[in-house]
Amino acid sequence: MSALNILVLFVLMSCSKSSVQDPGNNKSDDDSIIVNPLNGYEKMWEDDFEAEAINTDYWTVGSLRDANTGDLVPGAKGDHLLNDDYAGYITNEDVYLEEGALVLRNQKRNYMGANPNGNYDYTSGWIMSMHKVHLNKGYIEIKAKFPSGKKVWPALWLIAEDLIWGPEWDMFEYFGQKDDKSDIMGAHLAVGSWPDIEWHTSWINYFDIQYNCEEWHVYGFEWTETEANFFIDGDKVNTIKASDVSNWPNEDMYLVLNNGVSTKSSEGNTIWPNYLKIDYIEIYKKLQL
Repeated sequence: MSALNILVLFVLMSCSKSSVQDPGNNKSDDDSIIVNPLNGYEKMWEDDFEAEAINTDYWTVGSLRDANTGDLVPGAKGDHLLNDDYAGYITNEDVYLEEGALVLRNQKRNYMGANPNGNYDYTSGWIMSMHKVHLNKGYIEIKAKFPSGKKVWPALWLIAEDLIWGPEWDMFEYFGQKDDKSDIMGAHLAVGSWPDIEWHTSWINYFDIQYNCEEWHVYGFEWTETEANFFIDGDKVNTIKASDVSNWPNEDMYLVLNNGVSTKSSEGNTIWPNYLKIDYIEIYKKLQL
């Protein structure tokens, strides 16, 4: 799909779905209370995962390689493993739709991987919008449930369309355990070109205790010319200022949603399988005044 077609699709997409302020244990039909805390934006694109199958005009499923171009996520070890920090081999069967939500699953099982070759103890779900849906600034809203457990590593993030790493926005990156510390939710920016990366990071410690990560929450990310703001259920939880960053991102970036397994953490209290669930994802563009 061309960039022009995507733009046309953005404009024609329905704006009927709103976000909810009090997400419960199940997918909510209560769209009466708006969480989006921002004025001056219009919705340009959404996926509510209500279809019978995942929309492959939007998403590459279970692979780090775009099938249309052959492009691979920069730095990936193969089509199904980003790097050695991940223990789970990415598979198609760990990405599916269920009850109107996208499900990204981690499984503990013996799996023989072919790209890269190896015997894996876990498999994982990954979906991305490389060369299909991307943005340069705007507001992204995602209603999601995160899994818990020491070994889980799910994330909602953005990677640069030019296939050069970085920049990278980690809108919401959850570690069930990090560096022998508590479970922790991160909101980060990485700029520069690998390996000379400059990180700007923020953490919410004991995230599961504070928010109950396995319940529905609305995660918002606003990226402007001057700052980035991170929201949970309409409350701002972090800000990164462009004035504090040497090279503020100004390029198209695509979506990555994945439920990872960390090689650096023990299994501890992790339950298998576990799931990152996405009710909907929406992209808003700032109105020109």
